[in-house]
Amino acid sequence: MTMGKRRDSVVGYNLAGYPFNKKYPPKDMRIGAKRGGYETWNRWILFYDFAVPGYDLYFKYKGKEYHFLSEPDYVAYCDDHYTEEYQRFPDGNVLIEQFEIDGKKLIDIIDELEDVEPI
Repeated sequence: MTMGKRRDSVVGYNLAGYPFNKKYPPKDMRIGAKRGGYETWNRWILFYDFAVPGYDLYFKYKGKEYHFLSEPDYVAYCDDHYTEEYQRFPDGNVLIEQFEIDGKKLIDIIDELEDVEPI
């Protein structure tokens, strides 16, 4: 899958040619680093799996389920069947920074999310 402009704005490559999130790089860039080099599982899934290769995303927050669709040129908050889009964002990083739940930015509550999974 080609990720178009979104891929160019988010993805960097280390000297070995492995992709990473340019804006939110892992603290440990070694290959095979625990949790991809991120401090927590949630950060790894959101900052890497969702934002870099563009997997769809699922998580719970305070018992409510959230679903995010990753398309080549945007990402969207959507229903559980990924058929209706409620909000669109240009890339995963922007969604992480701007999407709000109960008046809180997603980036501020990453470590409070439950059942975070790339789809």
